[in-house]
Amino acid sequence: MSAARAPRTLGAPSALRTLRGLALLSSALLVGCAVGEDYKRPEVKPPAEFRGTTTPGASLGASDWRNVFADPAQQALIDEALKANLDLRTAESRIREAQAGVVIARSGGLPTVALGLNTSPTARLPGDSLTSSFLAAGLLSWEIDLWGRVRRGTEAARGDLAAREAARDGAQVSLVAEVASRHFELAALREVLASTESNAALQAESLRLMRRRNSAGLVSAAEVRQSEAQLAATRARIPDIKRQITATENALSLLLARVPEAIDTSAVKQSLPPSLPAGLPSELIERRPDLREAEQRLVAANARVGEAKAQLLPSLSVTGAFGSLSTALGDLFGSKAADVASLGPNLEQTLYAGGALRANQDAAEARLEQALLAYRKAGLNALREVSDALTAYERSGEQLDREAERVVAQREALRLADKRFAAGVVSFFEVLDAQRQLLAADTDLVNARLQRQLAYVQVFRALGGGWSKPAPVAAAG
Repeated sequence: MSAARAPRTLGAPSALRTLRGLALLSSALLVGCAVGEDYKRPEVKPPAEFRGTTTPGASLGASDWRNVFADPAQQALIDEALKANLDLRTAESRIREAQAGVVIARSGGLPTVALGLNTSPTARLPGDSLTSSFLAAGLLSWEIDLWGRVRRGTEAARGDLAAREAARDGAQVSLVAEVASRHFELAALREVLASTESNAALQAESLRLMRRRNSAGLVSAAEVRQSEAQLAATRARIPDIKRQITATENALSLLLARVPEAIDTSAVKQSLPPSLPAGLPSELIERRPDLREAEQRLVAANARVGEAKAQLLPSLSVTGAFGSLSTALGDLFGSKAADVASLGPNLEQTLYAGGALRANQDAAEARLEQALLAYRKAGLNALREVSDALTAYERSGEQLDREAERVVAQREALRLADKRFAAGVVSFFEVLDAQRQLLAADTDLVNARLQRQLAYVQVFRALGGGWSKPAPVAAAG
């Protein structure tokens, strides 16, 4: 067997000098060298004020939710939801995923060091047996980020991370608003149920008296039948109200990550002001999590355009191997093995890839345009939601006042109908109609109060209220 050809080797001092020189060269090239435009926030021209009635002062959205929702039972439910809600925990898990993505993106610009055992065939002369060479070495691979591809990729990953964090804040805003709304709804339904059952009891007593009067010949059978029909109609409403209570309890249980169960609550005793402070529209950009999320998506999309452009340019990498070479595996770590060391640059420029690289840049630029449009739409939608909520709050106050006046008038109408019936001036049909209208007025008053409370929640939510900076999520290693 002929002797294996000795490999060309590079001494350790020479390798270190080469590596040191390449590091200095790459550092010089990296300074200020990253293709693509640096991110600049798009120009936004918000209106001077919101459409809708507001009061002067700091935005309601900047208030702590505990000051906005003062009912102790409501606060306890919100606290429980913030600790246990599954959607919020999922959002936090996505943050940890994005943190790992930053580490992965950043690692592309760092050296990769590995250990390897490689086998390769060697040339065989006629009459020689088959031979192989064995290499056990430490392997080095390092891509020099000449054009900022890795830097832009890392910037995009950080944008994704910030967007996930904003999404988590948005989930908290939605959760606080949803729990508060469900609590208001549950309290209102229980109030309607109590009013309906009370009216049913009064109507049952009236029916009993009517039957006695009918036996005495004082009222007609038609009046008795009408009284029976009204009582049945009132009682028929009770099962559906109970169904709505159960459905609301189940929805609230899901927000609390509980199995479906009954939830104790009572009427919320919290007076609401005639109008609310909304602050300035320009504050929404920093306050609303969905706007911050949309902007960070824009940051990431902008960075990925630079990353795509860098892929069109030449790539420079450094590879090295430091170890032992032998034609016999058993001699690999002995004195017969030859020491080898190699270190050098690799320059590569893709000349043709079927148009994939240029198409990748076009796709990145299209996604950047989409992100910009989404950001602008999110801003307009935020202004719309605030205006809708402020208007709803203002109009619900007017409706509540009118419904309260209606209840007062209807109670008086029922009192007069009772007196007129007792005096024999009118039939019992007038009393029945007054009872029916009073029940409807009581129910509508509760619903008007509920709409006022829900509008209050929506103003707080639309202004970006309900989130606070949580404890930092543990970063991926």
